Amino acid sequence: MTHTNLREPATGNAAAGGNGKAASDKAIAPSGGGSRGEARADWQPIGYYYNLRGHGVFEQLLQAPGVTAYTGVFATVAEVYPPSDKPFMGGAVMTVHNVVPLDGERVEIRVDTGWPDDLPVRVQLLYWA
Repeated sequence: MTHTNLREPATGNAAAGGNGKAASDKAIAPSGGGSRGEARADWQPIGYYYNLRGHGVFEQLLQAPGVTAYTGVFATVAEVYPPSDKPFMGGAVMTVHNVVPLDGERVEIRVDTGWPDDLPVRVQLLYWA
C-alpha cells in the first residue's frame, strides 16, 4: 500500500504521507474533558515522588491520590544516589515513555533506564486535582 492510499478513518481524507505536502492548517479539537475554557480556581497542583529500582524498559503502577482516568499527569525520571537520596545526572540516559492515569487513584508508567543493570531511580508525578 502506498502512502497515497491511506485514509483518515473519521474524514476519509488522504492521510499525510512523506510526499512533502504540508499538514492541514486546521487545529485538532480536544477529544474530551477540560472545562470548556472556563478558569478553574479550585484546582490544586499535586506532586509526589517514588523511589524505584529497575533496568532497561520497565513498567510500574503508582498510587496517586486524586487521579482519575481523565487527569493530566506529567512525569520525570532521574537516577538517585542512595547515600544522599538525591537525584543526579548519571551515565544512563533515562526516559519516561508512557504515563497512563487510571481510575482508582493510580498511574501506570513505562520508564527506560537505558542501562542493563538495576539502578535506583526517582519518578516524580505532577498533576492538578
